[in-house]
Amino acid sequence: MFKKTLISLAVASSVGLTGCFDSGETGANANPDYLIEDTTIDTSIVRPIYDPNPIAADPKFPINADLILLLGATQSANYDFTGLSGGTSPADDAVNDLSGFSTSGAFTLKFDGSLNPVSVQAGATVFLLPVNVADAVDGAPEALPNTNPSGIIQSNPFDLAAIPNFRADVVSVDGGSDNAIRIVPLEPLAEGQKYLVIATNNIVGADGQPIERSVQDVNLADGVLGNPALANVKSILQASDALANGFLAQAIPQDTPESALAYTFTTNSDTDVLRAMMAPVAFGSALGQKIGFTAQLKAVRDNYPELNFSQLTTKLGEIATLAAQLGGGQLDPATLTAQELAAITALSNVQDVLTADGTQTPETTLGNAIAPEVGDTIHLPVPRPSFFYPKTEAADLATIQGLAPLGAVNQVIQDIIDAADEVQVHQGAITLPYFQSLPGETGAGIVTGSWTGNTSMEAGLNENLAPGETIFSFLRDIDGTLNVNGYFPFPEKKAETTVPVVVFNPSVDNRPASCDDPVKPDGVTIFQHGITVDRSVAMLPAMLLAQESCQAVVAIDQPLHGLSGDTTGTVAGLSALDETTLTTTVQGTITALEQANNPALAPVIAQLNALISADYIGERHFGYTANASLQPVEAPLADISSGSLFINPLNMMNSRDNLRQGVVDLLNVAASIQTMDIDGNPGTQGDLAGVPVNFIGHSLGGISGTVFASLANDPTLNATLNGTYAQAGAPLDNFTFPTLGSVVLHNTSGQVTRLIENSPAFSGQVLGGLANAGVTQGTSDFESFFYVFQSISDAGDPVNFAKGLGASTSNLLVTEVVGDTTVPNEANVNPLSPAFSAPLTGTEPLMALLDLGAGGSNLADGNDLNLLQAGDTSGSPTPVAVFFDGSNPCTTANHGTFVAPIVPNEACGGAADTSAAFSVMVTQTARALSGLSVPATPSNIDALGTSPTLANALDQDEQAAP
Repeated sequence: MFKKTLISLAVASSVGLTGCFDSGETGANANPDYLIEDTTIDTSIVRPIYDPNPIAADPKFPINADLILLLGATQSANYDFTGLSGGTSPADDAVNDLSGFSTSGAFTLKFDGSLNPVSVQAGATVFLLPVNVADAVDGAPEALPNTNPSGIIQSNPFDLAAIPNFRADVVSVDGGSDNAIRIVPLEPLAEGQKYLVIATNNIVGADGQPIERSVQDVNLADGVLGNPALANVKSILQASDALANGFLAQAIPQDTPESALAYTFTTNSDTDVLRAMMAPVAFGSALGQKIGFTAQLKAVRDNYPELNFSQLTTKLGEIATLAAQLGGGQLDPATLTAQELAAITALSNVQDVLTADGTQTPETTLGNAIAPEVGDTIHLPVPRPSFFYPKTEAADLATIQGLAPLGAVNQVIQDIIDAADEVQVHQGAITLPYFQSLPGETGAGIVTGSWTGNTSMEAGLNENLAPGETIFSFLRDIDGTLNVNGYFPFPEKKAETTVPVVVFNPSVDNRPASCDDPVKPDGVTIFQHGITVDRSVAMLPAMLLAQESCQAVVAIDQPLHGLSGDTTGTVAGLSALDETTLTTTVQGTITALEQANNPALAPVIAQLNALISADYIGERHFGYTANASLQPVEAPLADISSGSLFINPLNMMNSRDNLRQGVVDLLNVAASIQTMDIDGNPGTQGDLAGVPVNFIGHSLGGISGTVFASLANDPTLNATLNGTYAQAGAPLDNFTFPTLGSVVLHNTSGQVTRLIENSPAFSGQVLGGLANAGVTQGTSDFESFFYVFQSISDAGDPVNFAKGLGASTSNLLVTEVVGDTTVPNEANVNPLSPAFSAPLTGTEPLMALLDLGAGGSNLADGNDLNLLQAGDTSGSPTPVAVFFDGSNPCTTANHGTFVAPIVPNEACGGAADTSAAFSVMVTQTARALSGLSVPATPSNIDALGTSPTLANALDQDEQAAP
């Protein structure tokens, strides 16, 4: 009756996960006090503020303690290793979604008195140690996260070859003086890695006395428990302290210090969400392991509905052992309870399903079930439906017409006018999958929505495995939510949106001399704009790029951006996408194609029908703008502020997913270029196919673009995606997802959250809103808020993708305007007061990470990422970083110079004219897109600058080369 062995994904009998505390009859959440009360405590000694009792009236954990991720294991049958917080603030909401902690954020350890800063030294008195952890499920490393510290491999606990670069800064918080240690990563920590934090008693207080462990830590770890429900917390504390002191004994054998604070935390691996959006097949094995494990867990849960998650995993191990013994004839069925027999039978049924009644391996069964969902319920970047109106001449655009009077007195403007004569404009629409929420009737969905787990995929997989049955259910949060994170990187598509796209194409009627082909461009360059502007800002640089390097420039809007305002766009001349006009025009095209009675046109007709059948058609701001409270209000086009709802500190997940949505949009645009029909003949798709694809990102466009380019050029992901195309059959096997030939990033940054804090242009509004809520700079609450915000934002932050881009892409141009007041050059040496130092924030840290990816060790040496600064005259091959003089943003260069040579600016007497720098930026960009060396400025233009902080990037001036 019973099989001798369970499926290969079976959990070993020892896998039972122990939660933070049991919910047994004795104590449970009551009686959190200890039996020991020490009245002899010397209060003159400085101690960490650390009360690790999760059921105390006011527990105090470090913001990134593993305990926060483990609290939910005993609260219900639902648990997915995300955090648990009972509050209702934006930070509490975010903690409930955390699957791990930030790889780049600085975190603060607060003490109850002042420290002597000299005694606080990274690698001497403060340690951050990578810890080796065993798989949570034997033989299935991706089935469950290995968050629990009980999985630390005691025989080989530390990976000392991977100790990260970090600083230990002493700071003052909450009105105190030198009362906190701020651990500051100088490079991103490893993803999905457990770390042990140690602060030793060689740290001394301001009075010179060594610090000691907190009283609550000592009582709970070493004392007699007043509540047996805390036994597992006690074990975790004892294990962390023993690990710390064991390390210290080996690392400092003479005058060995003791640990005064030791705890573990686990970084997230949420960047896997976008990696899975790029190439889901690469995550097929992990998905199969999750299905196999949760199918077994469900078999037990259905028969033991009263158990919490921690108890369920233990029971699963017990039932698996009983089943093996029963199958091997070692156990009499009469000795088993009805529940045990039912659970064993359910596990056997799972085995039958996953092995097709013993005819194939579980891996084959699961692979066969997953394959049909790829490209259906599972996102795959593929060519999307698009349509373009008849071309117009760039010279007829309103902005170009308006420039005519300036051409006589400004050669750069005249160059743009001349270039426009050789450029044609193709405005149209493209249908993109949307994973954020649509506005709904009130617009609230714009600010309350975030990515949710893919229940459509879950239903499809169940149907593929066992039609009409639910054989498994993915792990849920305590509230039943299926979260999207590194453990489960598959979001649910909420809608199809048909949104604007514009192509600035080298004219086929008045061909630029730079073009090699009479019809096709030499390359296609995707352009992504910055925050609060729109696709129209591609116009002026695109004219020159089309003329100088024969590039067709394709531009879409960022999520929640679009043409708006009195001029219908930042740069006037483009038309807002109108649903009625598009639908009528496309329907007319469909009718004409149907009348041709040509079966070969059926795919084109299907694509056009999909385009006008989308859930939403129009500008990407949905017709909403932000009010003074950052809430959406419906408004006429002239009153909308593009992108005003993009940054949302009141909902961290919403902000993160706006950024992630922008990355996924770019992946789909890149896949779609090869099928775009811009010549007005729907029967000849692929007018831009077969030429190199490049990318330009400016400001926010560089933030999302760094991530996009890193994914697109990741050799493993790219090859996996193209392998999926090849195996899919027609028509997908006729297409290729491009590797980007050139990548250009203008005035951009990583570590988005601290960028906001350190941007003179944006910090005021965001920080003011937080201050109104009682969260102010210089407080531990503020630091915790931003740490959680960064933990959430890691999933789409360039700081976690830059090294990969540097490693994969040699034809790379990165620029900075020295003194940029929108995206700071850096916030390490000169953070925006009173902000603490943020060494991973700004353009220069991003450059340094790109340099590290390219094999460098010091950005300032210019050996791997070349440098062009003031005084350089010979130019440089790529990869190269270029620095522009921003000493006078009215005349030299400013943040927006690349997209407009002259812009209105009252502070500049009416307008800022940085035409000379604009000309140099565009020329350098054109050369980089053509795969050529990047020139220095002409002898008659002095546009380059020198950064005074370059050597300080990532503290590389203070670190020995590895």
